[in-house]
Amino acid sequence: MDDKSNSNSMKKSRQTHHIDTRLTEEEYQIISLKAENYGIKKSQLMRNLALNYPLPPCRADQRVLLELITIHNNLNRLGRLFKLYLSSSQNTKASLGNRSYTSIEHLVGDIESTSQKILAISQKFL
Repeated sequence: MDDKSNSNSMKKSRQTHHIDTRLTEEEYQIISLKAENYGIKKSQLMRNLALNYPLPPCRADQRVLLELITIHNNLNRLGRLFKLYLSSSQNTKASLGNRSYTSIEHLVGDIESTSQKILAISQKFL
């Protein structure tokens, strides 16, 4: 037997005990979803939680973070487009219909504010 196969058989032989646990369908689905989000088997999730071992980075958190960053970037683009439009428009009131220049400024301010809030939330994930 070579060292690699010997190492694998030693690793498997360490986990010789099995614990059965009864779960409701809802509990089973929650555990399954969490294990999937972490990219590990259900047994590994339960072992890590029971023994206070660290969990790998949550894939769901990474997806949420990427989505927040995308939204932040899109809001910034939208705000810049509004500013560009307002600064280049000769007759702002006529071309904006019933919206006044100040309400558009407020809209741009809200976009920038929301973008900053999203950025702050995203930074908490890092």
